This record gives sequence, structure tokens and C-alpha cells, in this order.
Amino acid sequence: MATATASRPRTQPRKPAFRIYIVRQRAIREVHLRPWLAVTVAVLGGLFFVSYFAATGYLVFRDDLLAASFARQARQRVAYEDRIASLRADIDRLSGRQLLNQEEFEERLEDVASRQALLDQRQKSLADLGRAARSAGLVVPDNAAFEDGASEDVDDLTTGSIDAPADRDPGLALAVVETSLDDLAENQVAFLEEVASDAAERSGRIATVLEEVGRNVPKAKGNEDAMGGPFIPMPSDADPETFRDGVELATAQIEHFETLKETASGLPLMTPMSRASITSRFGMRTDPFRRRPAMHSGIDFRAPSGEPAKATAPGKVISAGYNRGYGYMVEIDHGGGLTTRFAHLSKIVTKKGQSVAKGDIIGRTGSTGRSTGPHLHYEIRVNGRATDPMIFIRAGEQLSPLL
Repeated sequence: MATATASRPRTQPRKPAFRIYIVRQRAIREVHLRPWLAVTVAVLGGLFFVSYFAATGYLVFRDDLLAASFARQARQRVAYEDRIASLRADIDRLSGRQLLNQEEFEERLEDVASRQALLDQRQKSLADLGRAARSAGLVVPDNAAFEDGASEDVDDLTTGSIDAPADRDPGLALAVVETSLDDLAENQVAFLEEVASDAAERSGRIATVLEEVGRNVPKAKGNEDAMGGPFIPMPSDADPETFRDGVELATAQIEHFETLKETASGLPLMTPMSRASITSRFGMRTDPFRRRPAMHSGIDFRAPSGEPAKATAPGKVISAGYNRGYGYMVEIDHGGGLTTRFAHLSKIVTKKGQSVAKGDIIGRTGSTGRSTGPHLHYEIRVNGRATDPMIFIRAGEQLSPLL
């Protein structure tokens, strides 16, 4: 019995529950809390207070950080304002020193822009003049490239912009542009004078040769005999009207040159046969048949039968057939009372009324008519009167480089 009692397990006493009394007026209410629930409430309450104090500390610390950041920004702002004030002072000081020259600089800038616009207009006129000169066969100066009509040596300042680099003195840059425009203006005048001079010089040489062969020389527009006065070259800064007059004069010189060249090109200035020897010249000679002095109205070129005889200038065939002492003959009218004759031909390859160009074959050499052997008899007649063909042939040799 005792043993059984000793071996029975002991039951541990339960922990007392927490009691909470709620008193409302006369009523009393008792709430029992288990120990684990009380511990849980105590832990949660502790966590809440720890979190609350941590958050409060963070907010206080954050305010300190913001205050430090605001203080640093304030110091930076003050430093920036001091720097800006210093820069403004420097600008004001520089502006004060340049104030006296600003008006002069702006006037120079406006003058440069105006000059550039004027020179651009002159460039366009010279471009047209250069094309006309090349079309006429004149030599345009190589050192004056005016085909584009505008200057390539233009600085930004000449367009009215003053946004020059910071390390570049605007006054110095403007002076460089002014010098460039001065050079361009001088080159323009030199180009104009050289084109006009070349046209006039070539026209004079052609006119001299035309006078030597007895042709009427058309005069240049506005060119009078009774003229004089000192030579005053065109200034580089000529006003637009004066420069325009100069371009018109140069254009007139080119047109006159083209007129003279066209006149000369219509003359029989070439030989009718290449690499042929002359057996009898124009003028008095001993007649090969009668052995007495006689007038020879042309030039005889020795050539085997069948060699080509060529027209010496453009024209129209007015005769193509047999003509007594001339044998088979072709006569070409070149206008202005000027005709050429090709005689003693063995064959005629053209016909009356046909237009021929310079260098066209009009027949083959032979010995028909009053002839002692195969050759070509060549005549030039002015208003029906025979003229020495060598005058025209020598004139052609002089004019060959000009035509």
C-alpha cells in the first residue's frame, strides 16, 4: 500500500492565471489571463516602445542631416554668388574698356557686310563675263576663279556674325577680313582689265590684217577716232555704277572680237593644197606658151593629177564646169565681193549652187585647159579683180593663233 502510494506520479501545480479586474460602477468583472498570453502582450508592448523610440531617434537624427545638408548648400550658394559677382565685375571692367571702341567696331562690321554684298554682286557680273570670254576663245586669267560668282575667302564676321572664338580678338579678325576683301576687290578689277585688254589686243591684230587684205573693219561699239585724256585706271573700290560700266565695256570688246573673228573666218586665208610647192606666183611672168611677158592672175601649185583641191573658206559655188583657158574650173562666192577660183581640174566633185564649208574638197587636180602639166591654178578676186592670194595666205598664218 505504501509502495503503491510512493510510485504514483506527482502532478505539478498549475501556474496561477493573471487576473484583471474591471470595475464599472457597482459591477466588478474579472478577466483571467493565461501566463503565455501575458508574456506575449508584454513582448509586443516592449517591441512597440522600442520601435517608437527608434523612429523618434531617427527623425531627430534625420533633421540633423537635413540641417547639415542645408548648411552646405547655403555655403555653396554663397560661393557661387561670390564667383558670379566676381565675373560680373570682370565683365563690367572689360566692357568699360571696350565701350569707346564698340561704336567704331560696329561701323566697321557694317561696312564689311556691305562690301561683301557689293563684291558678291561684282562676282556674278564677272562670272558672266568670264563665260563670255571663254566662249569667244579668249584666255581667262588662271589666278582669278570667278566662275562660282562668290568669294570663298569669307570670314564669319563678313556675314554679320560676331560669334568669334573666345580666344580670338574680334578686332584682329575683322582686320583680317577687311584685308581679304581688299585683295578680292583688286583681283576683280585686275580680272576685268585683263579680259578687256586681251579682247582689245586680239581685235586690233585681226583689224590690222583685215585692213591689209582690203576688207572693211567694223568698229567697236562706242569707239571713236577723236578721243584722248590721261590714263586713270579703275579703282578697286569703284562704285557699283562705275564697275558696271567697266563690265559693259569689256563685254563690248568681247563682242567686237567675235565680230572680227567671224569676219576673218569667212575669208580665204588657208592654202588650197597642203604640202604643195608653188611653181608660179601672182603678177608678171613669161607666158609658157607665147614666151612673152604676161600677167598671171593667181598662184600655181604643183601636184600630181587626182590630188584634192579644197575650199579655202565657206561659200556657195557659182560656177562648176569647163571655162576655156581655165579648163575644168570651180568658182566659189564668199560674200562681200570676194570669190575664189580653182582651175585646170581633172575632175569636179561639186556643182553650181552648192554650199561648201572651209576645207571641203571641190575637185581633183589635173592639166585641163591652157596648162603645161598637172597643177592647180588658184585665184582670189575682190569685186571681180584678181588679187595676190599670198596676201590672204600670209594673213591666215598671222591670224591662225587668234581664230
